Amino acid sequence: MYKKNSLDNNFRGRAGDYNMKKVFFVFLLIFSLLIIGGKEYKCESKEDSFSKIEGYVINNYDFVQNGIKLEYTVDEKLCKEYLRIKQFFEENNFLVLSTENNNITAESENIDYSINICEYNDLIKVQVILINNDVSKSEEELKKLSQKIRNDNFINERYFSFIKGKLNTQDKNLIDDLEKNLNIKVNEYLDINNGCVAEATFEDNQHINIGQIKYDTGSYLIIGTPIIFVTY
Repeated sequence: MYKKNSLDNNFRGRAGDYNMKKVFFVFLLIFSLLIIGGKEYKCESKEDSFSKIEGYVINNYDFVQNGIKLEYTVDEKLCKEYLRIKQFFEENNFLVLSTENNNITAESENIDYSINICEYNDLIKVQVILINNDVSKSEEELKKLSQKIRNDNFINERYFSFIKGKLNTQDKNLIDDLEKNLNIKVNEYLDINNGCVAEATFEDNQHINIGQIKYDTGSYLIIGTPIIFVTY
């Protein structure tokens, strides 16, 4: 009886964490969209600003992961673009995990790749996501890797970046700490269940979104430019 109850409690705990993550991500996405007023935002991150974020998180928190999302449009047939990317993965010895419904997932050098291709205003829109768990790989390196997949004849492109760290102390006032050390201005802040979300800008007006959430495993910080595109 004790073992059964223990398993049931563990399952409920994991399910609860998963549900909290889903709720937090949905809330954060809505919050981000409200901040940018529902407009299609220019998402190319400015390298100096994100490098500053990246360096500060790595030096002051326990690195968990970083990632980049590249979106581009191209005047090409969907099937042709799909096969081109699939061939790129195969020729470069990626571990291809799945290829279905115009999506491709693959792995290489501890980086997870996710590709989604769809029709978009008489063009093809491609979304390339790289998620990395190795602290030695910077956002700039991930950006260069994503550009190897990009079609040379792309028409438009934009980038989203994020970095995630684990807080090593519970006493730190997170938002004040970031505002002071990154020289950002917090424009919107909201406490939510088990955490908080905020929107801020650098002096050059670059927008960033900040999320903090607490789980049984600790408290985590995630910063994205200009929005956070992953759950955590």
